[in-house]
Amino acid sequence: MIVVIFHAFPEQLSGGFVGVDVFFVISGYLITGLILRDLRDQRFSLRQFYARRVRRIFPALSLVLGFGLAAGWVCLNFIEYKQLAKHTGSSAIFLTNFMLLRESGYFDNDADTKPMLHLWSLAIEEQFYLLWPLLLLLFKRIPRWSLHMLMVLMVSSIGYSFWLVFKGDMARDFYSPLSRSWELLLGASLAIALMNNPRMARAWRNPAGWWGLALVLGSAFFFNKEMAFPGYWVFIPVTGAALVLLAGMNSSLNSTWLASRPLVAIGLISYPLYLWHWPLLSFARILASQTPSVEMRLGLVALSFLLAYLTYRFVEKPIRFGKRYPRAVLWMSLWMVAVLLMSHAINLFDGLKFRHHGMLNADPSTLVVGAERGTLTPSCTLPADQQHLLMWCFQDGKVQPPTHVLLGDSKGEALIYSLIRSSPPENSWAMMGPISLLSAQTTPANRAAYAAIDANPNLKVVVLANAIGGMYRLDPQTGLIAQHTSSEDIDSNVSMYSARIKHWQASGKRVVFVIDNPTLPDPNSCISGGLTRFDILNSFLQRQQNPSCQLPFTDHLKGTAAYQEFITKLMHNNPALLVYDPLPLLCDLPADICTIAKEGKFLYSYEGHISDHAGMLMAKDLLPLIDAMRQ
Repeated sequence: MIVVIFHAFPEQLSGGFVGVDVFFVISGYLITGLILRDLRDQRFSLRQFYARRVRRIFPALSLVLGFGLAAGWVCLNFIEYKQLAKHTGSSAIFLTNFMLLRESGYFDNDADTKPMLHLWSLAIEEQFYLLWPLLLLLFKRIPRWSLHMLMVLMVSSIGYSFWLVFKGDMARDFYSPLSRSWELLLGASLAIALMNNPRMARAWRNPAGWWGLALVLGSAFFFNKEMAFPGYWVFIPVTGAALVLLAGMNSSLNSTWLASRPLVAIGLISYPLYLWHWPLLSFARILASQTPSVEMRLGLVALSFLLAYLTYRFVEKPIRFGKRYPRAVLWMSLWMVAVLLMSHAINLFDGLKFRHHGMLNADPSTLVVGAERGTLTPSCTLPADQQHLLMWCFQDGKVQPPTHVLLGDSKGEALIYSLIRSSPPENSWAMMGPISLLSAQTTPANRAAYAAIDANPNLKVVVLANAIGGMYRLDPQTGLIAQHTSSEDIDSNVSMYSARIKHWQASGKRVVFVIDNPTLPDPNSCISGGLTRFDILNSFLQRQQNPSCQLPFTDHLKGTAAYQEFITKLMHNNPALLVYDPLPLLCDLPADICTIAKEGKFLYSYEGHISDHAGMLMAKDLLPLIDAMRQ
């Protein structure tokens, strides 16, 4: 329940995501208890266990996955639908966590635009139960070593989690079953301990339950998304859940409050409630192109409860407990195969572009960055043992050493493909990044890149393309500078840039500085229009455009005044520097407006980064200016 509240109203319950960790502990406790009782009564069967898992998990899940594919057909553009298909397909075979792990990183889109994101936890749970019954059978054969083996597994999982935290790989710590399994194992350990010693710690079970509840609720109210989670913080809610379970059903907490009829009723529908609530909230976010209103979110939560009850009453109960469907396991498994095949087909046919052709305010096919991404030669003249220092280290594949190099961050990476494609054969390009001249020589990446540039006698042109956000903190809503910057800070930045620019110019190289584009929101939130061919349906099946998708040009200049002052001073200090301004191409200056799209084509691809279309406009404008410099 706290996960539902967190997803719908994160401002009210900022740490509600700990509900998943509480679920892991409870799941390990309950499922292990069922297996142990069957083993004790000598009636355990692996076949029956997995059949029960199918009857428990597949009915509601198959319904939600089918809904996701159907709603995605109507609501999503082809890029979004292609991603959804990857998620539904991986969910059908319980590998969602690995798919999301692959997507995590700089280029990942917002979590609330992924309708099947929440199924990562279900995937981890089922991956665990694929092996856990086999281990329990092994423990039964060697009971003398079972406790030791269980402790080794838990400590190994915790140790792996700590190692990932130490490495700073928080995404893997979040999604890996190896770093999460200790939470399920903790619940399993409690089940084993209480079955072997049912009177354990009876004297302090009452206070343990209340302390456990306090830890869980405290985590839910005081944790937030900025914390390095799970990491070390996860021990607080997990310990709380373990204490509540340890208290037992005879404790005052569990027998009076948690066993009350409303909470028991919510518990019965908790699984379909978890499955339904997030797709509804996510599709609403996508259609509204921003966080839906409070009233809308309340209505969607209420609808989630209704759908959860209907799913439990008319889908789960008949299949899970009834005798009318003896082949339910087979048919449910075949449906999951069908979901996998449909998802693969959607992905194979590039998100089925034909669905919304001509119905949206710009062509979704222009949302892409260069088609060459990931296909270029993974070398940028750095020694092989230093290439790992850079996220982007590639060149265009021409035989001669690079004549042009682009240094920068993801903004530069969005531009480089168009520069490569538009350049004449005698020009060869490489990219190194992320590189910021504000880091001077303080980072290994900068030192390696500078050394490679100095060592390349064929290099004639250095292009600098970095985001404003790498220099100043930006407001996430407006994309404008959100910090006070003094003239001294600006002068310091100019000095650091000028020192490196003059060094390159002294060696005969020409240097270009590309002014950053306005920071507009994700273009996917700037698609608007009716999603069907029927006016009646379009009254509610319509993509609303984010109001931030256009920005007055004068507001951009005012909101980035510190950056504009930096550019002016940089030009004054470096007369031979070519400062290229793409804003006349990206904005309608006479109309004083900067927009996400122009003449039916998107100028941006993702999170404030230019599209391939805009990159080609800039490349055709910039390359003649560079050639004129060289002459």
